Amino acid sequence: MFSNKLTGLMLCVVVLLTCSDTKHTDFTLEKFQYNKTDYDEYIIARSDGYHQLTGYDVSDLSFGIVVVPGFYPRGWTKKGFEWAEPLRELTRFQVPVWLYRYNWNQCPEQAVKEFHIAMVNLEIENPQLDSLWVIGHSYGGLIVALLAEKWDQELPLAIHAIASAMTGSSRSEKLCGFSKQSGYVITNNVHFTQWRTVHAQDGAFRRMEVDPQITTIDRGTIQQLPENWGELRLGHNLSIKWVCKNL
Repeated sequence: MFSNKLTGLMLCVVVLLTCSDTKHTDFTLEKFQYNKTDYDEYIIARSDGYHQLTGYDVSDLSFGIVVVPGFYPRGWTKKGFEWAEPLRELTRFQVPVWLYRYNWNQCPEQAVKEFHIAMVNLEIENPQLDSLWVIGHSYGGLIVALLAEKWDQELPLAIHAIASAMTGSSRSEKLCGFSKQSGYVITNNVHFTQWRTVHAQDGAFRRMEVDPQITTIDRGTIQQLPENWGELRLGHNLSIKWVCKNL
């Protein structure tokens, strides 16, 4: 009797661990969940690297879109949900869309170094591309902003950083010694736009005395988002959808 119970308990543990470690190999719009209760982390539960979205019509292969999500704290159970509607919105352009999955626990310098290499490889593997949009949110926005200073390839990039701590965060300063108070100088082959949320409306930043979005950008554009979107507070995550609808 005890042996049967122990075997059953071990089986349950194995099942739970297997489910929690699930990494999806497909990436199709048809499996997206837009109800937060039903969402199972399908968008983010996958291996590091590029994942090309399928399940919609693609009519133009000459340019594409890369999206870079932000940092997710341990225990966050709805990772990637904030990208469900924005990704659907981006498919209206009928161009290839890639999600770039990476280790968000990395320090910014290492993360952008690996992203730079990955972007060069994406360019090599897709010679039909004549330009790319790169959209990063939160920590992902910091990563794409750092790339905008380093991009040294011929492929033109339009880079968008949304609701991002451009000066760094207390976490990156404590764990990595990273702080960027000097502002940004964008390279010539990049069209860069920073999309700032209203400090008091952004749940990730409003408790901070100084808004970490505030910085100087040489050869870039700063767009201030409105406080509200209709009756909704235009906060940290909703800002992605707003930007994607207005590109």
